[in-house]
This record gives sequence, C-alpha cells and structure tokens, in this order.
Amino acid sequence: MTVSGSRRRPLVLRLSLTAAIAVTVAGSSVAFASPAVSAPMPVRTAAAPAFTAGLCEGTEYTPSEQMLDISGIRLDHYNDGNIVPMYGTTDRGTSAAVDAPVCGVRDVDGIAKSEWMYCTDFDLDPCAGVDENGLPVDKHNDEMGATVPSSGNPDLSADDLAVISWLLQNPAKLDGVVSGNGSEDARSARQTLVWCVSDYDNPLMADFKSLCDRNIGDDERARIVEIMNVTQTLDLVRKTPATGTLKAGETAVFTLNTNMYRKPINVQSSAGTELTVCGDNAKATLSANQLTVDGRGDAPTAVDLCLTAADGGDYSVTASVIPDSVENLHWNTAGAQCQVFASFDTVRPALMNASASVGYAAAPTTTPATTTPATTTPATTTPATTTPATPVVPIVPIVPIVPIVPIVPIVPVVPVVPGAPVPSQPVATPAAPAPSAPKQATGPRPVAIDGGAAEQNSGRNVAVAVTGLGLVGMAAAGAVALRRKRS
Repeated sequence: MTVSGSRRRPLVLRLSLTAAIAVTVAGSSVAFASPAVSAPMPVRTAAAPAFTAGLCEGTEYTPSEQMLDISGIRLDHYNDGNIVPMYGTTDRGTSAAVDAPVCGVRDVDGIAKSEWMYCTDFDLDPCAGVDENGLPVDKHNDEMGATVPSSGNPDLSADDLAVISWLLQNPAKLDGVVSGNGSEDARSARQTLVWCVSDYDNPLMADFKSLCDRNIGDDERARIVEIMNVTQTLDLVRKTPATGTLKAGETAVFTLNTNMYRKPINVQSSAGTELTVCGDNAKATLSANQLTVDGRGDAPTAVDLCLTAADGGDYSVTASVIPDSVENLHWNTAGAQCQVFASFDTVRPALMNASASVGYAAAPTTTPATTTPATTTPATTTPATTTPATPVVPIVPIVPIVPIVPIVPIVPVVPVVPGAPVPSQPVATPAAPAPSAPKQATGPRPVAIDGGAAEQNSGRNVAVAVTGLGLVGMAAAGAVALRRKRS
C-alpha cells in the first residue's frame, strides 16, 4: 500500500510511538496521538430536538450519559447529516483517547442509527473524544471539527477496499476468534483484520505481520477479491419431488445454488417442518438459520436441503442474503490528521431472495374405521340381553292361576248330613262324574229307644281326580250307624 506523506507522520515519529501503542487480539486497547487540525464546519440543513442515542451492537459496558447525549454542537453535527462519535469499544479509554472501533450515531431516513466505525489508519488519531462541552477532541483535547462523510480512504487500493468491505460484512477468524460486532473480542478481531489490510506495510505493524499472514494472507485476500468481483447469485429450486405432492412424514429435497462463499445466508422453512443439509454437501454447514457454503470463484455450488413435514399442507423454504459490495460501507473522518473510519452502512441494499415450496397431502383419517364398529356392536347385544328378559318374567304371573286350587275348599261343601242314608261301603267310581250333593235330611235327630243318649259314629271317604288343569272333587258319605247305648 502506498503511504501518503501528507497524511502520515514522519517515520521517526511513528517509530517512536510504537511503545505507546498496545494491540491485544482478544481485547485491543489502542491509544492515538496527533497534532490538532481544524476542519470547516458543514452547513446546517436540518434541526431536531436533543436526544439520548442508543448503544451500538454488543456494547459490554455502560457509557456515560455525556457520551450518549446528542445536544449542543453534537446535535448540530448530527442534524447536518454527519456521524457523531460517542464512545470506544472498551471503557479503558478516556474521553479524549477512545479505543477503536468507535460507536457513532447518524441520521438515516429520520432514524438515529448507532453503528461501529473501524479504523483504517493504524497510526492516526481517531479524533473521537469529547470534552466537557461535548465538542470532538483529539488525544490532547484539541478541539476538532465534525466527523463528516468521506468517499473512502485515499491510501487504499481497489483490492484493499474490496477486502475491508467484505470483512465488515462477514465473519472471519483471527487465530480462532470469530470477528464481528457482537462482543469486545469479536470487534477486536475484526479491527485487527482491517489493519492487516490497511496497514500491512506500516512499520508500526511489523510485530503483527505473522499474525496477519496466518489469518488473512495473500491467498485469502485473493479469494475475497474474487468473491467481491463476481456476479453474485442465489437460486432455490425444488428437486424431489419435481412435481406433485408428498405424504406426511416423507422428505422433500430443495437445491440452493450460490457463489456467495463463506457468507452467512439466512435460510428458513415453514413452521412445523425440519430443515437440514443433506446429500453430498461437505462444503455446507447449517447452524440455526445460517447457511454457510465454502468455495471460491464465479461458479455456484449446489447445496441440497431436506425438509420433512408431519402434517398435510403447503410448506416453503426461503433464502435471503445481502450481497457483498463496497457500496455497503459508510466512510467518515474528522480531518487530514484523523482516522478514516469505515462502517457497515445501515442503509442496506435490497436483500437477494429465493424461495420454493412443496405440498404435503393430508394423512388418511383412520379414526372412523376403528371407532364406528365399536359403537354399533353394542346395538346388537343390548336388546338381546335386556329386552327378552323383561317379557319372559311376566309369564310367571300365570302361576297365580294355580290359586284355582282354592276350589279344594269346595270339598267341604259336601257335608255329611246326619240322618242321611249312606251305603255301608264307599264306592269310588273315578270315571263317573262327581255325584250330586246329597239331599238334605229331614226330621229330628234320632234318640235312643230306651231314652238313653244316642252315640253317633260316622266315617267318610273322598276321592279326588285331577285331569289337566281341571280339578274334580268326589266325596262319598260314610254310613252312619245308630245304636242304642244304655247308660
């Protein structure tokens, strides 16, 4: 990278600062010093009330109220469309010496956006400190002008811009630490990788060249440049089945084609489904909803995604990603002796989207087949056990007909009338009809001839024949013998 003498300090001065600059990969702490240079104030174009700015992503300490207060001259800078630096990535810096990267806020379509700004000049002052009046200052508390938008860093080549742009839009590794904005360590790794590109030839970076070579050497930088120069593609089609529907529980296969390598692609499927990478896809990994494909060059790689649904219905898979572009960066600086910052522009380009869907037929309903017979079977058994049993019992009341037997008491109706003539021996004639009742005797009871008491002896034989349900009573009167008994 060509070093511009107008923007760099003399070599002797820069070398003398080496001992004062500390860079730690897992939590960098960087101090900067430079002479104060004033910059013209932009013309104010809008007005807005004072406000307290929000924190940048992954801030791990509580900044002071003064750092977040956008009022006074800072509000003027904000309303002029400039980014307002607020605080550094760690709380180790003072109000004047801010650790890179720096959190700044700016107006984006009427919304205050807080975003991390990464240094692209290793040995220049960030000019991001704030004095007691809220004015931007450098390390020596020299007042600085506003941090205004820039077209970029003139000391960077086109390839440098492409690589830095990619680094600020994608995770990369620095000795195992994944770069990003989500934590102090992640930001430190990202800032170091940016310096490996912007200041690789800076004498102050000499002690870190081996670190840069291991993590973002010539081959890796060439790979990233290829990615940034290709026509980026994202396509998603249904593979199996190509047409028609599936049965619940079967697996549908979709194929994603992309040449956006090592860039997280947001992949999601409809609720109630499970999505996995399947087939021969050793170069693709799916973590949560983030799909990452390894490769290089312009040719896209096909990745199979398998979806399974347990219920009938229409299900879809969608893929979306922000294409890498140098236009996605926002550049700003507070002057020639100040750091040129690069930040990922929150006014992001339109997402690239791709989607495909598949239908699942509803599973056959088996409930009626198993339950309907069970409910009809009792209809045949219940009447058989209950209905006949009830009518049969009433037949028993026929037994009360037996009380016809009380006809037997009719037998006593045939009395033995005293004085009635009877044969000496009873004669039973079963086949003959029952004799009619004997004729009533008349006259007084006999008495003894000699005036004594008369003794009566009587006997009776009865024959009863029962034919069927009829009852025939037969009786014969026994002979009555009267004899005189003397007293």
